[in-house]
Amino acid sequence: MPELERDGIAERSWPERTRNESRRQQVLQGATQCFCRHGFHNASMAEIAKSAGMSVGHIYHYFESKEAIIIAIVEGQQEEVLALLDQVERSSVPLADALLHEAARGVDGCMDVASTALMLEVLAEAARNPKVAEVVQASDAVLRRRMREVLARAMGHADPADVPAIEDRVESLFTLFQGIPVRAIRNPALDRERMVRIVRETIRWILHEPA
Repeated sequence: MPELERDGIAERSWPERTRNESRRQQVLQGATQCFCRHGFHNASMAEIAKSAGMSVGHIYHYFESKEAIIIAIVEGQQEEVLALLDQVERSSVPLADALLHEAARGVDGCMDVASTALMLEVLAEAARNPKVAEVVQASDAVLRRRMREVLARAMGHADPADVPAIEDRVESLFTLFQGIPVRAIRNPALDRERMVRIVRETIRWILHEPA
C-alpha cells in the first residue's frame, strides 16, 4: 500500500511539473517580446505580465525578478544550441557534412532581428550586472567545450586536445556567428546567401589546417 501511495503522488506531480514548466515558458515568451520591444530596463513586470497573459503576482511565483527571467533566457538559449549540436552528431551523414548543412539554418537564426535584439539586451545587461555576466560567461564556457568536442570528432579525433589550435578554431566559429547579428542590423542589405557561403567556407577552413 505505501508503494501505491507513492506512485499516486508521483502520478499527480507529473502533470503539475508539466503545467509549471508550461507557465514558465509562457512567462519567458512574454518577457522576450517585452525585452525586444522596450529593452530590459524599460520593460516593467506589469508589461511582462500583460504580454504573458497572467498577473504580476503569478509571475513572481515562477521568477523572483527580471534578472531571474533573463538568466533563464540565457539557459534556454544554451539548451537550444546543445540540442542542435546533439542533433548534428546524430546525423546519418559524416559530421563535417552535417556541420556544413546546418550553416544555412545558423545564418537564418543569426539574421533574425528579434533574436538579435534579445541577444543585445542580454549582453548589455551582462556588461552592467555581475550576476548575469557570470551566467553568460558560464554558458559560453559550456558551449565552447561542447563545440571543441564536435569539431574534434568532425576532424577524426576522439580528444579535442589532439587538434592543433582547437581554441582558435572554436573562437573563429563563435566570432563569426555572433558577429552576423550585429552586421545584419548595421547593414540591412546583408545578403543571406553570401553569408551562408562565407560561413561554409569558414567551417571548411576550420576543419582543415588553418595557418
